[in-house]
Amino acid sequence: MATDQPSTSTSPESAPTPAEKVVERPSPLTGIAHSGIVLAGSVVLFVREISENGLSDLTGMAVVVGVIALGSALIAFGAGIAAWRTTTFIVDDEEFRVERKFLWTSSSRVDYTKVQSVEINQPFIARLLGLAKVQIDVGGAGGVALSFLTLSRAEALREHMLARMRRARAVTPVGTPQGPAVPDGEAASGPPETALAEEPEVLVHAVPVHILFLGTLVSSTAFSLGTAALILLALYIWQDTGFTVLGALVAVAGWLWANIGSNWGFTVTRRGDTLRVRRGLTSTATQGLRPERIQGISIRQDLFQRLTGLYRVRVNVLGMAGQSGDDGKVDTSVLLPFGSWDDVLKILHVVWPHVDLSEIQPHPQPGRARWLTPLSHSEHTWGVGRDVVVAHHGLIEHTLTIVPHVRMQSLSLHQGPLQRRLRLASVALHTTDGPVSCRLYHLDEHTARQVFFEQLERAQAARSAAGG
Repeated sequence: MATDQPSTSTSPESAPTPAEKVVERPSPLTGIAHSGIVLAGSVVLFVREISENGLSDLTGMAVVVGVIALGSALIAFGAGIAAWRTTTFIVDDEEFRVERKFLWTSSSRVDYTKVQSVEINQPFIARLLGLAKVQIDVGGAGGVALSFLTLSRAEALREHMLARMRRARAVTPVGTPQGPAVPDGEAASGPPETALAEEPEVLVHAVPVHILFLGTLVSSTAFSLGTAALILLALYIWQDTGFTVLGALVAVAGWLWANIGSNWGFTVTRRGDTLRVRRGLTSTATQGLRPERIQGISIRQDLFQRLTGLYRVRVNVLGMAGQSGDDGKVDTSVLLPFGSWDDVLKILHVVWPHVDLSEIQPHPQPGRARWLTPLSHSEHTWGVGRDVVVAHHGLIEHTLTIVPHVRMQSLSLHQGPLQRRLRLASVALHTTDGPVSCRLYHLDEHTARQVFFEQLERAQAARSAAGG
């Protein structure tokens, strides 16, 4: 007897229809933003030329600079229009892809599991137009930049990317113990994307404006610039070198802007496992940092800042060595432009919660090292904690460097001719390139060798414990 068998075929009507990809373009104002940025740069160039050469040939200079500025602005405007017409991007739950089709064709696809941070930068002209540039960092594999979008679209794109990144990281890694199998057709357990996206953003620290001014103006650099300004003022009085003084004033104004304007409104917040740094007065920048990508920290205090009790914190970040912010105006290695020691400890606790500097025993240099560091001998100390290596040095500028064992990439032992005669040696810990450099100066040669081999073992054990 024949029996009816259930059909295993799927009718065309019941087959799921793939969602249509939504293709988007940058803002139509991209060309205006590009040309405006070029014109702003031309104004800066014009002011610099006046400060260096004076007003004697102002008419001819204005014509030359004007022609160059107009031509450059037109080229930038055309390039911006071309970028708007030839750049498309697709963003959904499956992928983020940017395609450019102009003289050549390129397609960049971002894997959500590789996303490290999403930054939003607003140069001054773009900010006036309500536009922003989105920079997606995917670590050592490079990154993708998309400019310019409306600010609201850029922020929505960032939230989507971060939510997808967190969801990808919440998935159980391959090779870890698995729970019960999930039946076909049911969703795997885990935090929903909406919950991840709505995770609250917590303020860690905000730098007050008066602290920013105090740290900038009461510093060794400000003292040096002030001394140079007095010398130029004396030359102006005696020799009537007015435009030399004007050029110096332009340089001083540029330095002040680099320290105050670019760090205006400096705030550090935390959302989930990501730190977010915001700064900028006219041009604003928003930078995302994941603590596990921070390879080393330096805490600096120069001679004059000891009077105010302020410190400056900079970091080495994996994949961001030597980078500055948008248009080269923002130093992205700065995690605290100026702050008290309590502020420093607050930032340090957010980055590495298990590090307690008070538990690390400092070790001084041997007495015979005074021949090599006669003035700063007492300032050279070092220590090894459970998780980090700490080194302190400096005479004019005190520097405290912290490197986790797990972030150390290599180690070297140095012994020069004078060190050899004094039976001394130095140990250097290497991380990724950046402003932070950790070196244990002029240790006893036997101690240096012991530290060298023990640190290799500590680093290997830390990486094994971290699963790396």
